[in-house]
Amino acid sequence: MTKNVVVIASGETERRSLPHLLAHLQTEDIFLVEVRIPPGNKALSVNMAERLIKALWFERINNPPDKFVLLVDTDGKSPEDVLSPFREQVPPRLGPNISPQIQFASAQWHLEACYFADVAGLRSYLERAPGSVDASKPDEIHNPKLHLKHLLGDRVYTAVISEEIAKNSMRGRLRSGVQASTGSLMPSGMESRSAKMRASFSFQLNSRTALALGGVAISDIENRKNRAYRQTLKASP
Repeated sequence: MTKNVVVIASGETERRSLPHLLAHLQTEDIFLVEVRIPPGNKALSVNMAERLIKALWFERINNPPDKFVLLVDTDGKSPEDVLSPFREQVPPRLGPNISPQIQFASAQWHLEACYFADVAGLRSYLERAPGSVDASKPDEIHNPKLHLKHLLGDRVYTAVISEEIAKNSMRGRLRSGVQASTGSLMPSGMESRSAKMRASFSFQLNSRTALALGGVAISDIENRKNRAYRQTLKASP
């Protein structure tokens, strides 16, 4: 059964990059139909999230999404502290006429942690090693966006560059035949190939909160992700 998902995110980097990072979900009939962000570089507040969800719902009233995922950056703060106002205030504001599931997710630092999770793809794009970071624990990298900017040297990091890195990562996985690991992902239980495939159908950005686009409940992501990604590599033809 096809599932259409809309992500509400904070900025242009997410709008450009997430469609590439999550493109593999289409193989399981899960479609990221849009990443909607605040206009004019405005902050993603509770009021803004309400406005974006309502606007998109009524724009697509004839074919509404099945799920909204509200994704926020925590910038090192407690995810629960950052997400609580959204969880508590957004659903009641939407009223009875807006009916899809709404899920809340956070990036512990930034989307850029995903690129360090795919160290081979990042190395390919940068044409250099990713520096003195533990790429096996991307969510523990302090301020990955700043570290990536340093690695780029004279190149200015922009949303366009982020999209290029995401595209490069996706192309590399397709060439190698590896089921994609998009940053911090994956459910536990990799006993079967079906489970290995489902591993790549949920995308999350830290070890506390799952961005379960495929409807898979996930926790303790970072440990599971590293184990799942290694097993997926071994199982790939």
